[in-house]
Amino acid sequence: MQSKLISLSIFLCFAMVVVGQNKIRWQSFDNINEKLTKANKKFIVYFYFDGCKWCRYMEDNTLANDQISKFINQNYYIYKVNALHGNKIVVGNRSFTSVHIGKYDFNELATELLNGDMSFPALVFLDEKFNKIQSIEGYYSQEEFEVLLSYFAGNHHKNTMFKKFANNYCKDSHFNSLVNEKH
Repeated sequence: MQSKLISLSIFLCFAMVVVGQNKIRWQSFDNINEKLTKANKKFIVYFYFDGCKWCRYMEDNTLANDQISKFINQNYYIYKVNALHGNKIVVGNRSFTSVHIGKYDFNELATELLNGDMSFPALVFLDEKFNKIQSIEGYYSQEEFEVLLSYFAGNHHKNTMFKKFANNYCKDSHFNSLVNEKH
């Protein structure tokens, strides 16, 4: 009986480790040029700033979701940028540092990709060559974010208006199929 309890305890500990195992693999801009030459995934750049409660909420809830993390890791290269830091970022032959807007210094990449609309959290979806597809701002729930991720990963943005896609969205055929077809 005691050995069964020990076995059950070990199994439960292992199961707890496995559940929630998927974490977003944030990329470093140090190797972005290598990713650009592969051209096999789209890019997401997530902009935040310290002290932004909705940014923290997005990270702790939506981006921490196991299935969303798995989906992002399989379908995108994702980068996290503190928009209020002027750390040098090099993409291709372009270098981005900081620019002064109002009373803040923002990362130049953030100002360019967000068209100067410095509202956070913000995500920018880019194609495989790092060309901007669309930026979105604000907090998105897990369910809302699944739809956005599926829309861009499945290239639906090329021929379907988002509203139509969202109205016809089916988690099994859009989100789950893209997670399950890639290993």
